[in-house]
Amino acid sequence: MSAPYREVSSRLKRLLTEGRVLEGSLYRSDRGNTPRHQLSDRATGRFRNIYVPADFAEDVAAWSANWAEAKRLLKEMSEIARAELVEAITERTGRRTAGRRAAESACASAGPRRECRTGRRRSKG
Repeated sequence: MSAPYREVSSRLKRLLTEGRVLEGSLYRSDRGNTPRHQLSDRATGRFRNIYVPADFAEDVAAWSANWAEAKRLLKEMSEIARAELVEAITERTGRRTAGRRAAESACASAGPRRECRTGRRRSKG
């Protein structure tokens, strides 16, 4: 494991041990004279809401923020790992991995009226 990956991994571990993690967004809506809090998320393609009492709202907001931070850290770890993979493949084979050049050559083999995999059309000239 590289140093940047270990550093992000330790931040994620610290986040997960310090508090709870809860997917969803906390919303506040005023109904009459009383503020009302709801936690909203998507499950099986549908929104679901959970009523959150006012005394729990601050805790739930922190848990939801922890979820967003955990997602951000996981994405960062993935980007680091992807870059390390590309570097290792390049080092081992001496060639660049399939990237933009491969996508462009796939477009060149497509006919003038066909769309290539990248969604761009091949120019006629």
